[in-house]
Amino acid sequence: MIFLQDLKSRLKVFDLKGAAECAEKFISFLKQSNDAIPLNIAEKILQQFRSKRMFTQMQRVADALIQTSRISFKIQKQYAQSMIDSGNYTAAVAVLQSLITDTNNAHIQDINAITENFEAKGLIGRVYKQLYVNAGNPKNPQCVHYLSLSMDAYYSVYKADANKVWHGINSVAVIERAKRDKLEIQDLPDSRGLAEKILFLIDKRYKAKRADAWDFATAAEACVALNEPEEALKWLSGYARMDDCDAFELASTLRQFEEVWQLDLNTRMGQLLLSILRAELTKRQGSNLILDIETVKKQKAVEGIVTEKYDALIEAQAETVVKKGDGKPKVVLEKVFGADSFKTYKWYMTGADRCLAVARIGKDSTQGFGTGFLLKRNMLKESWSEELVLITNAHVISNDPAEKALKPEEAIVTFEALNGFEEFRELEIIWTSASTILDATILRFKPEDQDRLKKLTQNIKLYPVSKYLPAVEDPPTQKIYIIGHPNGGTLQLSFQDNLLIDHENPKIHYRTPTEGGSSGSPVFNQQWDLIGLHHATSDIMPCLNGKPGTYEANEGLWIQSIIKAL
Repeated sequence: MIFLQDLKSRLKVFDLKGAAECAEKFISFLKQSNDAIPLNIAEKILQQFRSKRMFTQMQRVADALIQTSRISFKIQKQYAQSMIDSGNYTAAVAVLQSLITDTNNAHIQDINAITENFEAKGLIGRVYKQLYVNAGNPKNPQCVHYLSLSMDAYYSVYKADANKVWHGINSVAVIERAKRDKLEIQDLPDSRGLAEKILFLIDKRYKAKRADAWDFATAAEACVALNEPEEALKWLSGYARMDDCDAFELASTLRQFEEVWQLDLNTRMGQLLLSILRAELTKRQGSNLILDIETVKKQKAVEGIVTEKYDALIEAQAETVVKKGDGKPKVVLEKVFGADSFKTYKWYMTGADRCLAVARIGKDSTQGFGTGFLLKRNMLKESWSEELVLITNAHVISNDPAEKALKPEEAIVTFEALNGFEEFRELEIIWTSASTILDATILRFKPEDQDRLKKLTQNIKLYPVSKYLPAVEDPPTQKIYIIGHPNGGTLQLSFQDNLLIDHENPKIHYRTPTEGGSSGSPVFNQQWDLIGLHHATSDIMPCLNGKPGTYEANEGLWIQSIIKAL
């Protein structure tokens, strides 16, 4: 079906705006057409929206399907799921209870009805588990009741069918949470024994090549329950490489580990598992993901520990060798761990590294007016020294009254990722280009501040400067990343709807979402090489390269154009 094909192609390149337009077109079709639609196609369309966590569109499409009597048990479940992930818990429970009734009344041999019945009960367990977590008050009797209802929903399914391992592992998670919160819930099974049974069953599935993504995630969670962080990491690495593991699955697992198991970066378990999950989610998310500076700081602090463990696991599996019939050694990968996840993690941490040299520029140190970033002078012009300079927009710092910018003597510069309390003032403009041309200002720090700055940045690697711009493709596939201080607030790294649209020297157009205060931010390609200086956004940005019309876009200036102008 054309809607499904179009949606898949847009989501593949993270064209989320285009995917949302697909949803609206499909909804209009459903309401205006009497044509029959195969329900399995409708279910796949909803699944696609779920995969990239586009729950608003998922809910609107599911609602339109139900309104037009195009409905199945799975569509009912998907509708409820979209509401749960949108925080509409009461409405979701009502839909799920209706689904349970409908599936109970279905033919006794209807396997689909049995499956969706169990799924609905599991989702009710998730609602009550989430209500308990959200309340954050284990002393409240109502909250204890939520956790008890969650346990009943999950465990009733697992008792009926021990193959329903995700219901079983959620039972384990609820039991362990009740223990940590010192709650008394009657007749709880042995959580460790339950985790061991689940892990044994999934290991059998894995060896028989029947394990799916949720099995891998469940095995990792069982290892969390059994306090086996290295084994959990192996399963999680395999999980991230599964074809049926996307943003929805990864975000669900991350939420479970952080909110229910309460893992954090202060423990070895949290250091190993949360790092890989965040990295893989970043790779697949494509929208609504912003990495805040506190997360960056915590992950940078444990980077050495995580990297050491990854290196050890990769080395260990490379040494696992067996003799085949031809007598030649063959490498056998240990369990499911592979180097792919380590590559993703390193890419993710490179992005975190790029945050370190980004500055907030304002009239005081608590509220920004714009953003800037550090480079060595000789990276811009070979004949210059290695002195550190700050680059920002001319409309952020300038001596020209027409720019309505801060004057260099007014600006206060701080580096939040390094030390937000250390301030740099009284900078000197050494080169500038008006906002109507290259919109760039290069500033020098005072000699005494240069020494302070060198000490502050002694352990960071400054940006490699790309000589080239990424190729423009149709449809767009190249991603652009921006690090800045939106609205003058805390430092943020945007992994959102960030596709390169077009470029024409000196301009780069991209859809990376930015807000006021991001002016002067560094712009990076997919390899985290510096390609530009962000300076503008518009709903009616004129197209480049002689193309007619306008589009919604952000605009940066190519760093090589600035270098050439120097």
